Amino acid sequence: WQPGGLKRFVAESADHLAEMYGDPRAAAAFANMPVIIVGYSGGFVPTAWSLEVGGLGNRVRGVFLLDAVYGELDKFASWIENNRSGFFVSSYTHYTAQHDQELMRMLRDKGIGVTEGMDQPLRPGSVVFVETGEGVTHRDYVTQAWTMNPVKDVLVKMADAPQTTRLVAGTSSAASR
Repeated sequence: WQPGGLKRFVAESADHLAEMYGDPRAAAAFANMPVIIVGYSGGFVPTAWSLEVGGLGNRVRGVFLLDAVYGELDKFASWIENNRSGFFVSSYTHYTAQHDQELMRMLRDKGIGVTEGMDQPLRPGSVVFVETGEGVTHRDYVTQAWTMNPVKDVLVKMADAPQTTRLVAGTSSAASR
């Protein structure tokens, strides 16, 4: 909730990644890479506030919530409305269904298209909600939701986007060296 908190955390992480990579010059590349925020369950609070006051601006190219829309709907709706170059994915069980459906309604009322299902590549501006059926538990949601390894599925959907989209929604090949 502290203004610029996410920006400071990511900057510190870039330095540590460069150290682990073995080349201090890599810190500049890490410091400018796009960011995708993944929030699980109660992680909706730091995710929402990171979008609201985190200080990364358009470096945040995607938000992926795993059974995590328990509140802060206004912050998520505002980010989606004002950041059409990023994608938003929320997968949910019956625990958060009411809030996810409310967020979908809020977005549709603003004229923002919403897709229900992970059948297409994730492009800039994609807003996707994925309901999971009975038998999928909140506890195992990070590893088993609508599919096994849902985080991997989102990364694959990003990679499936056309090359011009990947440069916006992921990292370019030059930045990943």
